[in-house]
Amino acid sequence: MPEALQQGLRGWEVTDLKVTLVEGEHHVWHTHPLDFVVATPMGIMNGFMNTGTNLLEPLLHFRLSVPEEYGGKVMTELIVMRSELDSPVIRSGRLELEGVMPVSTSLDLPARLGSMTKGRGILSTTFAYYRECPPEVNAERNAKASIR
Repeated sequence: MPEALQQGLRGWEVTDLKVTLVEGEHHVWHTHPLDFVVATPMGIMNGFMNTGTNLLEPLLHFRLSVPEEYGGKVMTELIVMRSELDSPVIRSGRLELEGVMPVSTSLDLPARLGSMTKGRGILSTTFAYYRECPPEVNAERNAKASIR
């Protein structure tokens, strides 16, 4: 079972799963313990295919402050990254933004932000929540282990 849960249908670990064994039999002459080792991952994967799974992506809450002249460029970059922005605020010549952004598209944002703002941008992030991946996001990866 652990191997099937480590890779799921799309190659990502499956969490929040409840498995209930409804029926099973053992026969002294016709059943070998390895039968269950082989059948269990096959049954789990079959269940995933029949019931479906939802792939979730982590989102970060962010606060961003940049000089006002870089605001348009930074906001465009955030929108391309699939960020959701609150209304921008201008204070003392700086554009301040808050919102949420996917971790997958923001991994290199600190470096890009430094380049875009000549080191004058300030970014802070914290984990926000998980949500279902949009259908246009290719979120499959190669499985780590092979299912027997």
